[in-house]
Amino acid sequence: MRHLLLLAHVFGFVLWIGGGLAAMSVGLAMRPGTPPRDLGALAGIQGRLYRGLILPGTLLTVLSGLVLTLRLYGGAVSATGFPVELMIMQGAGLLGAGLVLGMSLPAISRLVRLDPAGEQAPLFAALQGRTRLAGMLTGLLALTALVAGVLMR
Repeated sequence: MRHLLLLAHVFGFVLWIGGGLAAMSVGLAMRPGTPPRDLGALAGIQGRLYRGLILPGTLLTVLSGLVLTLRLYGGAVSATGFPVELMIMQGAGLLGAGLVLGMSLPAISRLVRLDPAGEQAPLFAALQGRTRLAGMLTGLLALTALVAGVLMR
């Protein structure tokens, strides 16, 4: 069972980070000077990446990580204390998931429904900036969790 949970955890992490890198590359194409009709199409692609890869990857990673953590209780690790690397990985992962679920997904969901030209352009730009900031912070937290997980082994 542990191996299946580890597989789900790593697979979720690959979906989450891979989707984040794909969304980042689409976001780089949304630089100033891009025609508004292209901005709308690129935002739609980002929305599909978030719903199709990042959201399932985030949920799979967090849920499998929580189950793996609960399985540690009552074992030798709980008697000697949890490794610092494990706690860093868990903390960074939970913070990153909180950013994705609380900041990125709501912003990208609204962004997809807006018209990047006309009177909704300022709101579109603000939500695009919020998504960009949340993506950068989530990427940094994901890298921290990945390094801590590698150091734990």
